[in-house]
Amino acid sequence: MKKIVYPDYDRSILSTIASCLRRFGAEASYPSLPELDGLLATNPRHVMILLLDGMGELPLGRALPVDSYLRSHHVATVTSIFPPTTAAATTAYYCGLSAYESGWLGWHLNMKEYAADVVAFLGRTYYTDKPVDGPPPAPTLMPYETVFDRLAGRCRTHAICAFDSYSEKDADERHRVSNFQDVADALAAISQSEGRSFTLAYWNQPDAKMHDFGEGSREAAAEFRALDRALAKLRERLGDALLIITSDHGMIDTDEAVDVAKIPELLEPLVIPPSIEPRASAFSVKHHRKAAFEDAFRKTCGRDFLLFSREEARRSALFGRGVEHPKFDDFLGDYLGVAVGTRYFRFTLPDGRVPYTLIGQHAGLTEDEMLVAVLADRTGT
Repeated sequence: MKKIVYPDYDRSILSTIASCLRRFGAEASYPSLPELDGLLATNPRHVMILLLDGMGELPLGRALPVDSYLRSHHVATVTSIFPPTTAAATTAYYCGLSAYESGWLGWHLNMKEYAADVVAFLGRTYYTDKPVDGPPPAPTLMPYETVFDRLAGRCRTHAICAFDSYSEKDADERHRVSNFQDVADALAAISQSEGRSFTLAYWNQPDAKMHDFGEGSREAAAEFRALDRALAKLRERLGDALLIITSDHGMIDTDEAVDVAKIPELLEPLVIPPSIEPRASAFSVKHHRKAAFEDAFRKTCGRDFLLFSREEARRSALFGRGVEHPKFDDFLGDYLGVAVGTRYFRFTLPDGRVPYTLIGQHAGLTEDEMLVAVLADRTGT
């Protein structure tokens, strides 16, 4: 078992976005981050958040030396929200809400309205990889007010991303990028513009490299170094700005799958296959088979996973606080299995296909996945 870290909703990634919202006089539901508040008090013209997907505190510390550009600008450590995964955590930046409030619990959610387990970002079924009929599932069932909308009339807003998404719809300007140099160029140009602005930029590295090759791989380390060099160069091009470089979650290397479909004691009590994430899975269980499922879970999953009943997950406020999203209860299921070791849940389909085969993963409660570094550089002064 790894060291367990629970989300701290008084000092999480939601505090990072809260500091930025309050800088421009907008409301925020969560406490701000004092370390950022002090830097924002210097009144930078442009406030920029750059999300480097997967760049958790511990992966960053293992990949780069303390005198690197990124690590030398460390100002704070916060937790991610739960689950620490892109669908939930990047959404938190775009709307300032926990997964409990937004309904964005994870990568794939069982949506009864579509009679399918749906990949929220893609609008495709998770287990069959087919497009979902009807209106886009996630924007239809889990719409939210974006931070760009909250900042309307207070400053110019910019979204930088490599793909179209619902999250960016309210930004004054949307910048489409295809490589990290495009990201850097867009940030530099915005920082030289007149008037006050807020920018939220997203890039999918080092997450993608760590998924494919592992958190400690040579490929991932090379990606960290490349990002560090690029950002050191970008610094010289920035005007009057506060550049906040942070992430949605961390990463851990996994080494073994618990294949639910191949373990009869776990499979038989289920109503539908697991959903949400391989390291934070929701299980919907036949009412008369709950005791049997609990016994089977303890036997097969051991110390590598925690098991929460629906009621325990609610009482713990694991997913956050505030006003519950109408879909939260549906998505949660009867039980939640959460990884605290290096294993994950798999569900091999009858035709032998495996939906999830990544090396580096996230969504569990280990410190590798939960801790997020907040880095900040005040330029142009």
